[in-house]
Amino acid sequence: MPGPLSALGPALALAVAWAVLAAGAWLVLAAATRPATPMTWTTTTLAAAAIAAAWLVGIRAAVLLVAATRRSHPSVGMRARRPRPELDDLVVALVYTAADDFRADVVERSMRQTHPRTRTVVLDDSRDAANRAAVDTFATSTAAGAVQVVRRTDRSGFKAGNINNYLRHHAEGVDAVVIIDADQEIGPDFVRAALRHLHASPQVAVVQGAIRSRRGETRFVRDFRGMFDTHLRAMSAGRAWFGTAAFDGRGALLDVGALRDAGGFPEVVTEDAALTLELARQGRTVRYVPDLVSVEDAPTDYIAFTTQFGKFTEGAMQLLGRDRGLLFDTRLRPARRLDVFLNLASPLVGTVMLISLFGFALAAAAERMPGIPVPLGASLGMLGSVPLLPEAIRSIRRGGPVAACLFLLRGGLLYASVAVVTLRAVVRVGLGVRARFMVTPKANDRAGLRTAVRRRGPELAAATASILAAVLLTGTVAPAGVFCVVAATAVGYTLIGGRPARP
Repeated sequence: MPGPLSALGPALALAVAWAVLAAGAWLVLAAATRPATPMTWTTTTLAAAAIAAAWLVGIRAAVLLVAATRRSHPSVGMRARRPRPELDDLVVALVYTAADDFRADVVERSMRQTHPRTRTVVLDDSRDAANRAAVDTFATSTAAGAVQVVRRTDRSGFKAGNINNYLRHHAEGVDAVVIIDADQEIGPDFVRAALRHLHASPQVAVVQGAIRSRRGETRFVRDFRGMFDTHLRAMSAGRAWFGTAAFDGRGALLDVGALRDAGGFPEVVTEDAALTLELARQGRTVRYVPDLVSVEDAPTDYIAFTTQFGKFTEGAMQLLGRDRGLLFDTRLRPARRLDVFLNLASPLVGTVMLISLFGFALAAAAERMPGIPVPLGASLGMLGSVPLLPEAIRSIRRGGPVAACLFLLRGGLLYASVAVVTLRAVVRVGLGVRARFMVTPKANDRAGLRTAVRRRGPELAAATASILAAVLLTGTVAPAGVFCVVAATAVGYTLIGGRPARP
């Protein structure tokens, strides 16, 4: 039976690490700024605490990036055992979830599986009559019974509720499902190969493949498609090396028996992270296989990207509230608890750091103190750029150091620009408002200047409020600089990100 140390260990280790880092940050800040009033002491302490939390999130990302370079863990790149003929008798359903974003071409290509007992199911949550008709037309145009269309009377439970409805009422005799998003496709050997990995060990419940992005026609896709792919690939491989591989929500084969034992998909926005936890609590694992590849669309423009990011933030806050005892759950390995907690908490950490550093800047300017010391700022910048490093290395190989530096600048501004999106999501869920499952827009939004300004109203409002606060309290606009950069970047990416990329 797990003892107190097993329950308290991860939380205690995290608290000690945070306290040590916060003390170090505070000493550096205090030595540089010499706070002399209650306000400056308070803002210095809060800034040090926020910097320490940001360091922890960045250190986790750096550790995973290093682990991704190692190949000794059996989940990464492991060849499944030799083909087993009895696996050909297993029934596998390709489950496409659609909500006014159905694409017949990708479904048609994915249906061409070499596994003999593969069926295709479209779980259609579309509201638009034309989109529903397109699904029906595709189903009737294929061979009789080749495509099953399932609709439900309500849309509760988000994507997870849609899949659960299928598992409860329509999946009789199905042994495994491949969860695929509406714009995603898999190769013809995906099911056959994934089944061999699934049955290589009785603990495996999910075989998660690598997810790649298609080439796109917009500047946004041209600039950031590679970054999304290399970051996800590195984090997935790093987690697998530590034995904490996770279900990514699509591009994976799942054992139906294990799903039913876990009670189906948790009906929350981040159903992938929640399901990974439920399976782990039952001793089941996720196997990451980078050779199993699915292809999907990258966010086509900045609007699509911020929609995805806002959805993740709201879902992460919802799941942290739902699993408040995550760090103390002895059914989970300590590494799993720490990894999931830091991953889910990262948007909250970013929001708290933004607010605390703004408060510090206001107090420093009001008291004529120096700002954040260069070493602290540099450390935050370096750890914050960890998600960009794999693509930066590729940029050096393709275009040299200048190309890599330009990419780091674009990528750093991109992630900085979602600060207000993150803040809104954290506050919204923190106030008890229900997290939203937002479908990523597929249409390219070629916004003009007026439209871009209107769409980025929250960022511009935050910049205006920060300028007014800075001028009233300090007589200078300097402390508002971070919000001004966020607003300018958000408007700029909204304006140009959806435009066609140059050949």
